Amino acid sequence: METKRLYTSISEALHPQKMEKVLETKFHTLTITIYNRDEVYDQVGELLHSFADKISLRVGYPVPDQSISIIFIIVNATTDEIGALSGKLGQISSVKVKSTTLKI
Repeated sequence: METKRLYTSISEALHPQKMEKVLETKFHTLTITIYNRDEVYDQVGELLHSFADKISLRVGYPVPDQSISIIFIIVNATTDEIGALSGKLGQISSVKVKSTTLKI
């Protein structure tokens, strides 16, 4: 007896190959700019720690005289996981995030 597959969306039903690709991991870069370092740096650090298993590289550049920090990370994750991480970071006041998916 053959089992029929249930689709979770119209897009998945019409383009099942596309939906499978969305779940594969890719390399992404995130540039995180923290404008009020003293207040939110610990919050950002805790959030990045929760994604530590996905982070391949983390480089930080503090600028103490201007109270800012720039963090550059390379992440190997799905697009959903990158969206979750950048979304949570973006909700923190005085934090700006830019992400890019690498085509390698």
